[in-house]
Amino acid sequence: MRIEDEIQQREFTDDYRRLLVNLLFTNNWVNQQQLSFFKQFGLTQQQHNVLSIVRGQHPSPVCFGDIQNRMVDRNSNVTRLVDKLIEKGYVTRDICAANRRMIEVRLTPKGLEKLTQIDSYLPQLLERFHNLSSEEAVLVSNLLDKLRG
Repeated sequence: MRIEDEIQQREFTDDYRRLLVNLLFTNNWVNQQQLSFFKQFGLTQQQHNVLSIVRGQHPSPVCFGDIQNRMVDRNSNVTRLVDKLIEKGYVTRDICAANRRMIEVRLTPKGLEKLTQIDSYLPQLLERFHNLSSEEAVLVSNLLDKLRG
C-alpha cells in the first residue's frame, strides 16, 4: 500500500519528505512485526540481537564494547540487556582473566537452545517480506546502504 494511503495524506511537498515519512512508517511496521514475533519467545528485539552477537563468537566470549558496537540499535543499554539475559539463564558474565577491566559475555547451552528454537520459527517472520522478490530485496537493501552513505 502506498504511504499516502497508509497515513491518509494526499501528497507530499517533495520526494525526499515522502521518503522520510515512508522510512519512519516502515521502520515502525518492521518493529511491530519483530516485537510480536520475539514476544512469543519471551525476548525483546534487543535481547535477541545480543544473543545473536554472542552466538556469532561462540564458544569464545564477547566483551561489552564489541556487543555495543555490533548492536542494530546502538542506543540500547548493553549492561541492562545482558543482566536480563543472565536472569533468564541465556548468558554468563565474567571478568576477563587477561584484562580485569573487560567483562566477557558467553552463551549458555540454554541460550543456544533458545536461539535454535527461534531460528526454526524465523521463516514465519521473514515471510512478511516475501511480497518483494529476492532481487527487489537486494535492491532495497543496497539502496538503504547507499542512503546511509
